Amino acid sequence: MSYTLITGASGSSGEATAREFAAKKHNVVLVVRNESKLKQLCNELSESHAVNAEYIVADLSSPSSPQQLFDESQTSK
Repeated sequence: MSYTLITGASGSSGEATAREFAAKKHNVVLVVRNESKLKQLCNELSESHAVNAEYIVADLSSPSSPQQLFDESQTSK
């Protein structure tokens, strides 16, 4: 199963991008620093568009973020 990785998904343009891809039936993985809003958005995208929507909490300004994203993307939630 393939996924589209979207960063900054808690912001207006990232959220809009996530909604657009989900509406086109893409499974999505959303990456953000703040988890609070993401659970709700993932549930909404999954229910509204019948796609898998998951998230990873990561600060992309951290040097360890690329490895974290890779590691977490290799495991299912």
